[in-house]
Amino acid sequence: MTTSACDTGNTGNDSGKGLDLGSVTAGWGPDRPTFTEADRPERATLNSVTDNPRHGDERNFLSVTEVATGQRYVGGDVTLQPGQTYEATVFFRNDADPGTQTGVSTGTRVRATLPARVKGRERISAFLQSDSAEPARLWQSLALATPADTSVSVRIVPDSARIYTEAAPKGVSLPTDELFSEAGTLIGCSAQDGVLTGARQCEGRVRFRFVADRPNFVISQAVSQAGETVTSGLRFEVGTRVTFKMHYRNTGTTQQNNVVLRSELPASFRYVSASTSFSTSRTDSKWKKTEDGVTEDGLNLGSFDPGGGAYLKFTAVLPDEEDVDCGLTNTTSTALARTPNGTKSAESVILVEKKCG
Repeated sequence: MTTSACDTGNTGNDSGKGLDLGSVTAGWGPDRPTFTEADRPERATLNSVTDNPRHGDERNFLSVTEVATGQRYVGGDVTLQPGQTYEATVFFRNDADPGTQTGVSTGTRVRATLPARVKGRERISAFLQSDSAEPARLWQSLALATPADTSVSVRIVPDSARIYTEAAPKGVSLPTDELFSEAGTLIGCSAQDGVLTGARQCEGRVRFRFVADRPNFVISQAVSQAGETVTSGLRFEVGTRVTFKMHYRNTGTTQQNNVVLRSELPASFRYVSASTSFSTSRTDSKWKKTEDGVTEDGLNLGSFDPGGGAYLKFTAVLPDEEDVDCGLTNTTSTALARTPNGTKSAESVILVEKKCG
């Protein structure tokens, strides 16, 4: 019996789920003859039995499970939630009749692909390859999906790739870099030698995990007269010393590295040398003196886990009388946080008052 490659994707708009389905589809291929458990082929053939008593239709050999909830996706869309971990499972079997002596699959490999980022829909795919089976290469894809206005980064969990067979039920580690390479990684019954017979002990699964990360952060700023409680948007007299206090917080689901805080002061404001301090969990939330540079290229405060953050403060002197007109001068100071995931800013309005006779 010959069947056609299956395409289970929906190419329309699913407004009920808020998903941008686009043109990415799930499915499997290529076209190939299929068999039953009672009538298995004599030659090496991968994943072509439609009624495997332990798996069902072997053409559907890729599934994804949300680890926290146990929800399993076996076709169509996998809706990613930021911060959640997922486990992909790739089922494999050489369907050759165990009684035949000519049905050994050699050079058997598994390969997987994942997108680095998902906005709308992207594919996760698994490939089974063999030097001696017919056909030589099989594939299946599922669609990873997010709401149309949301994007997530996809991160493979290091050292999470393992192979499980009846001969190695506790699992054996697989090299993740090989699994996601163009060639894939060798698999086998009890050794990763690429050899699969039709024996039940050679039936197995490759599993690996990935995380859906959503980078995000916030930056805020407040201004006060030096030595007083920090508030925002105050009026100060010319020549006053003021304290700028910036606050960065990682509100995403992934670590942010090399976070740089920088201040853009209005014209005629003067930074006070050696006045900068910062506070993080690494300083036990105490203020620690640091170098100058916050008003130039900015200061790199390091890496922050989700929920982590930093405060940074410094002192500046407002313009002198000769630098502003009588009355109120409206100025704006900008605090910026620069991360590998972009730059955000926050503004504070500062009114500089010059009293004239």
